[in-house]
Formats: sequence, C-alpha cells, structure tokens
Amino acid sequence: MDYTFDPTIAIESAPTPPSSWYTDPAVFAAEKRHVFEKAWIAVGRSDQLNGPGSYFTGDLVGNPYLVLRDEEGNLRAMHNVCRHHAAVVAQESGRACELVCPYHGWTYHLNGRLKKAPQMGKMTGFNVQDFSLPPISVDQWGPFVLIDLDGPLGGENNPRNLAADVAHLVGPLQELGLEKMRWIERRSYTIHCNWKVFVDNSLDGGYHVAYAHEKLAEGLEFGGYKTEIFDRSSIQICESSGKDNRLGEKVMYAWLYPNFFINRYGKMMDTNLVLPRTVDTCEVIFDFYVDYEDVDEWNAKKTIRNSIQQSHLIQLEDVEICESTQKGLQSISFQRGRYSSKLERSVHAFHTMLWDDIKEELTS
Repeated sequence: MDYTFDPTIAIESAPTPPSSWYTDPAVFAAEKRHVFEKAWIAVGRSDQLNGPGSYFTGDLVGNPYLVLRDEEGNLRAMHNVCRHHAAVVAQESGRACELVCPYHGWTYHLNGRLKKAPQMGKMTGFNVQDFSLPPISVDQWGPFVLIDLDGPLGGENNPRNLAADVAHLVGPLQELGLEKMRWIERRSYTIHCNWKVFVDNSLDGGYHVAYAHEKLAEGLEFGGYKTEIFDRSSIQICESSGKDNRLGEKVMYAWLYPNFFINRYGKMMDTNLVLPRTVDTCEVIFDFYVDYEDVDEWNAKKTIRNSIQQSHLIQLEDVEICESTQKGLQSISFQRGRYSSKLERSVHAFHTMLWDDIKEELTS
C-alpha cells in the first residue's frame, strides 16, 4: 500500500496524498498514536468549569478523559478510566466533591488520587499512590480548554508547548475581539467521511465556496482572499461584499493543527472541532459565540438565531460535499489529485505537518 507523501515538491508540481490516507485503517491508527495522542486538542470551554468541582468529560480517539476544577480552583485533566477494572468513572458533565466509579465504587479525590477502594479484602503489594487516575496535560487559551493526552506538563513525555503552537493566532484573534465573545449554543454533526476530508474542505482558501455555498459566496470578496501559514496553524481572511450584513467587514478563519477552527464574522464567532470516530466517520462540534452585551434583546436574538440557521445550512452543504468526496476516495479510479497553487496552500501545509507526524510508522 502506498502511503508516501513528498513535502519537498513545490505545490505547483505536487500531487496530493494517496487516497489510502483517507480510507486505510493503518493510516487512521498512525494518526491516533502520533497526532491525537500527542498534539494539543481543544476539548471544551472555560465557562464549563465555573467553580470547584465542576467538570466535563469526553472521548478522544478511544481515550475517555475528564477535565475539572479541583477544590482550589486549579484546572486538571485525567484519564477517566477506573484503576480497578477500567470502567469509565465520571459521566457527561456536572459538579462533584469526589469521583465515584459506578462499577465497584472506587472513589477518587478531585486531584485524581485514590480515596477509597471498598470490599477489597486482604491485599499485598498495593500502594494507593500507584492507583491514581493518570494525569493529562491541560491548559487554557482564551475561552478554550485544551488537553494533551501524552502526559502531565513537565513529564517525561515532554508534551508540546501550547503557547508556541498558538503564538501566531493570538494577535489576529485579539484584533477581532476574541476576549469579548460569549458562548451561546452548541451543535454537533456526524459526517460519513474521514476527518481529514472536512479539514481539507475548510482549508481550501474558499475554493469550494463559489460552487457549494452560493449564498455565502455572495457575501464575500474573493479577490482579496489572504492566507497566512505558520508552524502549527494558519489564518484565512476575506473581505465581505456588504451583501450579507451578518458577516461584518471581513471574515477570518483560523486553524490550529490538527483539527480546530475558529471562524470570526460580524458579531458572531463559531468554533469547529473535528473529531475522528472511525476511518470514514467524524464528528464536528460547533460552538457559537456572540459579541452582544444583551443577548436577550430582541434584535440581538433575531440576528443570532438567523446567523446560526445560516451556519447550519452551510454545514449541511459541507456534509453533502464531504460525504461525496469520501465515496470518490474509495473508487479504484482515484489514487492522487493535484493542488491549486493559488488557493490550497493551507491544505498542502496541513498535509506536510501530518506527514511529519505519521511518516515514521508508515514507512518503517
């Protein structure tokens, strides 16, 4: 099976990665181990953790995790797997003073240390400290909470530095008022395509917008579309045409490798978190934010409602094109494509970053 990708070929001459990147379980397994278990991944919002004991849970490529604030208000994350027989400990989200496994009642402090293991009888060689919930690196960037499954900060696994990864995005997002945004709603979409199909689609420099999103295209001035690429991120900026008031003067699409998008337009912002579920299925979680002092004011509510509905319709169009692409990638007629050197520079950069992470396993 051909998995190779040559990032040294200039984009004008470069073929895209082989279709196996999107259809082969071996590539998916390599991504789980070398990308999603090692990179900083956005998993939630700081407003979900507004007080000691508040927590939320999730699953990242088969790894149940738990993020919480402990009694002192410190941000913590840990593997949400009981050290007894591996049941998931905490469920969904809420507030707790301790963590109790629903299977056999093993109980943990909010710092992850084992507090109680009932009905165990006589035991030898049992050190309580060896049975804490394993910590996960966690950090906050603006309103976003990110984790690195690789291990605790400063641990021997030496996880990447989040500040370095997001450094190039901080200025542009502050310029557009990230700190003023207030979360308003979440929506989730299950798409029958490989997670990279959705990422490629979102990074293509607006290439698909004129063809797949007719109404959105009317509101954008593509002649001034700009793309900036950094070590672990990129930014796409486009002036608006004035035909769609909800877009404001310009729109910005920021991306943090591998799977997190921040889209700023008018008084709205949405984030897209692209979660791999299987080799040909992903989940995309949309969180919507607004820049209104009074979100209950009638005009604000109407604008917000209309904007979210427009976003939903655009997403349905993306679902259709992404699922169509996944079908085509499985055809015996398709092996590799080509890039638009004018528009798809961010896509090429994404593939280069990804290949750097997975090439050792796929070429050994």
